[in-house]
Amino acid sequence: MFKYSSIINKINISLLIVILISVLLRVSFISTAPSSFSVDEASYAYDAYSILETMRDRYGKFLPLFVRAFDDYRESLYIFILVPFIKIFGLNEFAVRLAAALIGTLTVLVLYYLAKEIFNKDVALCAAFFLAISPWHIFFSRICFRAILFPLLFCLGLLFFIRSLRKPKYLPLSALIFGLTLYTYPSARVFVPLFLLGLIVIFWNHLWTNRGQTLVTCIIFLPIFTLLFTFWITPEGMARGNETGIETEPFRLIVNYLSYFDPVFLFIKGDPNPRRSITTIGIGELHFFELITVLPGIYFSFKQNSKKCSILFLWLLLYPLPAALTDSAHALRSMVGAPLLSIFSGYGIPRLITLVSSRKKVYFTLITTFVVTVSMILFLNSYFIHYSKYTISRVSKIWQYGMKEAITYAENSSFDSVIVSDQFWRPDIYILFYAKYPPAIYQLSPIDPSVRTDYFIGKYQVASLSKQQKMKDNCLFIIKPEQIKELDQQGYKWDEVRVIKDPGGAEAIKLVTNISLEHPK
Repeated sequence: MFKYSSIINKINISLLIVILISVLLRVSFISTAPSSFSVDEASYAYDAYSILETMRDRYGKFLPLFVRAFDDYRESLYIFILVPFIKIFGLNEFAVRLAAALIGTLTVLVLYYLAKEIFNKDVALCAAFFLAISPWHIFFSRICFRAILFPLLFCLGLLFFIRSLRKPKYLPLSALIFGLTLYTYPSARVFVPLFLLGLIVIFWNHLWTNRGQTLVTCIIFLPIFTLLFTFWITPEGMARGNETGIETEPFRLIVNYLSYFDPVFLFIKGDPNPRRSITTIGIGELHFFELITVLPGIYFSFKQNSKKCSILFLWLLLYPLPAALTDSAHALRSMVGAPLLSIFSGYGIPRLITLVSSRKKVYFTLITTFVVTVSMILFLNSYFIHYSKYTISRVSKIWQYGMKEAITYAENSSFDSVIVSDQFWRPDIYILFYAKYPPAIYQLSPIDPSVRTDYFIGKYQVASLSKQQKMKDNCLFIIKPEQIKELDQQGYKWDEVRVIKDPGGAEAIKLVTNISLEHPK
């Protein structure tokens, strides 16, 4: 007779709870937190929409390995992943951010099996839990950005490599996934090849013993790497590096590298740039209490002196390197370190428990639960209230609160034309995204990324108000609040249609019409 209990016994209830926590923290209110949709998110989304509709990116290139975007030529793997989400849910914030949230949650699951291979089930469960509640990982799991793929594919590739120590047939699969990891984010170009060289040194005997599988592995990985390398050395492939700059001064490189081990970065303040971190006092890239779990985890892992643990220290040594080549304390470029530190925390907690006497373990568990709960409350308050609602709407030209409301209003209005101020940062991508502008039409005459003003997209014109010789009739103007003062100083009058305010009550965008010169000055 079929017994449901036999199935339940096989299900890891604790793991399901951790996954549920991960989903809730990544999916809840995802359309509105963060409250703004960045130009990068809109760019990824519209390219995915263009590929869905025409099989070409917005510049007309057929199924590209790299999309031109803003002339920084981004890896397209993440964009291809977005396509089915847009197909199912439409071109909107929820669809494209949901992809990142599910990728983040899948990383938690993969990390469980990775930590289980290195240690045991208890450590694996703790590691998965720490990644599920990690401020670092949650932050990038809630925005549409390709870097979230990097930790997932790297952990998956490493998982299959470690499994190959028992079953060599996993080696080719590991090579394939490591190869795909190179298509995720520029940091992978530095980190993955160096990490693989380290694996070759550590596990040379294993690779030599299984020469046949190793040969197949090389046949799979080397063509992928070679194809990418030939692109990386082209002007397009080097565009992003030229934009960010590569640090060559030795002392500065060392300072940058050490910043990724700085407790201030990891446990207290995090990345100082609000585009990449909550930047709230007391909230680092990790929870503050992990200071007493990560360090014991590193210490006890070192004492194990096993080859599997040596993988963790290779990871620890290399994770800051790609980011250090360009900047210090950069959470996005060093995000591959988040799963690693969760593993160390996951190993540190059980080892700390073994140091507590049996009579005090109940108290230790209660105190730990209380500390984790308080830390999570502080994080949720910081992220969903202070950051997502207030901070993000007021910082950086990349997050421009109100563009959705402004363009949606323009789309539903009867105005013949809409002039969008060129004072906004890359408003064209918002027009394409929120107006759902037909990709097939846009591809006929795409806007060059170097052009910042005086161009048209359908009824929209991005232009400078100061260069308007004659204001158009039945035209809606989408402008910044400070530009109203400029119009006033020049003697213009206007009719205010709508004011869009950010969650803090500050004016973000003004919609006006009937601009006319009343009193020339």
